[in-house]
Amino acid sequence: MKQVRVWLTLNDGKIEFLTPSGTLKAKRVGRNPRVECLIGNDRVTGTAEVVSDKDALLRGYRAYRKSHPLIMLLLARGIRSRIKRGEQVLIRITPDEPNPFKDVTDPIV
Repeated sequence: MKQVRVWLTLNDGKIEFLTPSGTLKAKRVGRNPRVECLIGNDRVTGTAEVVSDKDALLRGYRAYRKSHPLIMLLLARGIRSRIKRGEQVLIRITPDEPNPFKDVTDPIV
């Protein structure tokens, strides 16, 4: 299986990241929600879902702006535009138990 690096955030113990709706990541999750993430040296397995809720997308967007302010100067316009057009999704991964991120939320917005 191919590894793809993404920026991620934590929200109530769940791993979240933004991606355009047409990416292979989003399509794979649609076909098979079982995923494996490598975070640092730790492998985390779980179940993923594709989320298109605008509030969740904007939360992810704000988290990216806070954690990567300089790069977001270049990427923000495209992400905002895709959110507005309904072409951006959030992938939310619920880790299997025991969840190493239980009750963890990034301190954002």
